[in-house]
Amino acid sequence: MNACARVWVLHREGQAAFADFCLAHYVPPGPKKEALLRRLDHLWGEIQGGVTMFTKCARVGLDLEEREITPTEQLLGAFTTGSHLEEDYRAFRIAPLVQLNFGTIRRDIPATRAGWAARRLAKWGRTAVPARLTAAAHKVESEVDAFITGYNLHLDRISFLDPTVRFPDGTRLISHWGLRDCLSACYGESGGLAKQRAIMGLLRQVVDGKVPETMIDNPAASWDQASGTITVDGVARRARGHGSLRMRQFRSLFHARRAIDPYRWEGNFLTETFEEERELPEVRVRALLTAILRAPVAARVGNVLANLLGRALEPFDIYCRRFAAGASAPLSNLMVAKRYPDAASLQRALPDILSRLGFAKELAGWISGKIRVEASRSAGHAWPPGAHYDIQLLRVRLSPSGVTYREFVTFMHELGHCVEGVLSSYRMDYRVLWGVPNSAISEAFAFIFQDRAAFALGEEDKPATPETALQHFWDAFEIAGSALVELDFVHWCYRHKGAGAAQMQCALRAIADRIWAKHYARILGRDGHGLLAVYSHMLWCELYLSNYPIGLICAHQLRHFLNDKSLGGELPRICAVGKIYPDAWMREALGRPIDAAPLIADATSALEVVSKPRFRAAPLAGLN
Repeated sequence: MNACARVWVLHREGQAAFADFCLAHYVPPGPKKEALLRRLDHLWGEIQGGVTMFTKCARVGLDLEEREITPTEQLLGAFTTGSHLEEDYRAFRIAPLVQLNFGTIRRDIPATRAGWAARRLAKWGRTAVPARLTAAAHKVESEVDAFITGYNLHLDRISFLDPTVRFPDGTRLISHWGLRDCLSACYGESGGLAKQRAIMGLLRQVVDGKVPETMIDNPAASWDQASGTITVDGVARRARGHGSLRMRQFRSLFHARRAIDPYRWEGNFLTETFEEERELPEVRVRALLTAILRAPVAARVGNVLANLLGRALEPFDIYCRRFAAGASAPLSNLMVAKRYPDAASLQRALPDILSRLGFAKELAGWISGKIRVEASRSAGHAWPPGAHYDIQLLRVRLSPSGVTYREFVTFMHELGHCVEGVLSSYRMDYRVLWGVPNSAISEAFAFIFQDRAAFALGEEDKPATPETALQHFWDAFEIAGSALVELDFVHWCYRHKGAGAAQMQCALRAIADRIWAKHYARILGRDGHGLLAVYSHMLWCELYLSNYPIGLICAHQLRHFLNDKSLGGELPRICAVGKIYPDAWMREALGRPIDAAPLIADATSALEVVSKPRFRAAPLAGLN
């Protein structure tokens, strides 16, 4: 009743009208209330599904590589049919109806599936953001997204400070994903160390705004870093960095989100993100992040990596993926490209890939039929179905000459999202329970599939090794720092609401340097080169980065559970749990809540059995 009263206030109608509404529309527990639950569940699903499908259609020109970004496509990409919905839910009294019968602020665990559906339905109509603010935010989101997907650098057009560094013609990489992955792929490559240092310097220039704006996605421009000049059409001029261009994107979106704050259930988007959307309080998320960052095993794992590489670690080694992978990729880019020349070939391969991963032939075919693979303008993303008649989208950036090994790994990551999206939707008992609790748990599925990339390509299925456990810990250790930077930065922005883009850029770099000094410097060197602030996710102002380390923690727990089980046999049951609270989901699916301890413990145990290295690095600071 209190939830309904809070919603009713915005109708500006008197107590008598409120009493009349309650008497007319309250349904006591029993068969009629169960029928109302089903009716509202179906209506909610149809509305949300329609909005999702319209949004997918509107954004095609911005999302797909085959489309040209024109002013028209930018205009269409900002369109949404959902901006007015919250106001309409109030105007047509759907919000009071839902809150009267199902509204609650309880966080206990419901005893039945219907109870879970009612708990999810209770969020419907609790807020009413004015349509003008929702539309304005969506427009800015579209503009920022276009900026991020368009921030590509042609490395073959850059003369680096080290003249030995050369990249092949056509090397066009998106910041940050493509630059990071290229750096990671250089291990074991002839001249790889020099390339890695060059890319690290480039990442630093991205963060500090020293990349010339003319170089962004411009194959006609050349940049000579030694002379500090940029040449276009044969004319050379002094290279000037783009300054706070990246932070201007963030700032515009931050203020668009802040404008909505007075209408949020929790009062601000930071608290709402964790309490309402992810249902993991920020204090809990911070505890999980710091458990990884402060784990004593981190420095020891770093020492193992230094021994493996035969040199002292450098900051970019935070991106190292070579604990167990050997000196080169399992399959060459040429071999992968020959098998998969384009998105259509990946589409055709879906049933066989899923069958190889343990899915029954019929189920593999059904899942594959619900997924559409497309070449993406961005690094890659998955977009779940909005309705029974919608389809799951799998998008990944593909090279014109065919799929590279790294692109296939990204494809497998997105396939994990997609399989989860299919299995947790079409056959779910309630529409409001479609999906998994939050993006972090969806990332866990993505990491599990990413692990199987080489196996999906036909390599032998190798059992997990101690080195694998070290890699899983190192991956979480790397991204936990950037997630913490993002959290601290958004808090800073709330404390300094009038800050300009240049101030924000300085603050972000200072926060990144502070967290680097606290958690990474003893292992990877004092100067972090701004790497903790380079993730482009930060510009979306969604606090998304923490989903990755939490997802890695959940993925490790999922790996343990699946250790002696079939991936294809277990995932349908696990995904059918649906969108309940995260810890409740983990208990029902895997038997225990979200916990970083198993990942840390397994890394610690792995250190006791790894083979002795050929090279003994000097002990890292902080080691006994």
